[in-house]
Amino acid sequence: MKNIWKTVEKSKTTYITLISIVLVFIMPILFKMFHLGRTDRIIWLFFIINILFSGFIGWFSRKYGLSFYNLVIFPVIFVISVFVKYGRYGYFLAGIYLVLSILIYYLFENEPKE
Repeated sequence: MKNIWKTVEKSKTTYITLISIVLVFIMPILFKMFHLGRTDRIIWLFFIINILFSGFIGWFSRKYGLSFYNLVIFPVIFVISVFVKYGRYGYFLAGIYLVLSILIYYLFENEPKE
């Protein structure tokens, strides 16, 4: 069991997945708990926080030489949550998150790897 945890602990993909799950499933619950309205949730969570995180995923994946599929993790988890509880606009946002991650991934292509 310790070997499995060590493998998971070293995996940067696991960190991307866990942060994605927190942003997609836990943060909307926190926004409701603090009585923030739907408009605030859409602006802050969907447009500001998630877009910054998408850019971070692109940069992080390029910096650490992670495979290209890491860029897809966050948009796929977001689409699952949209399918369950949000409107159709969420599908377009998932596309924006994916495109932004890919753009940032290729923008930092010429940086030296460590």
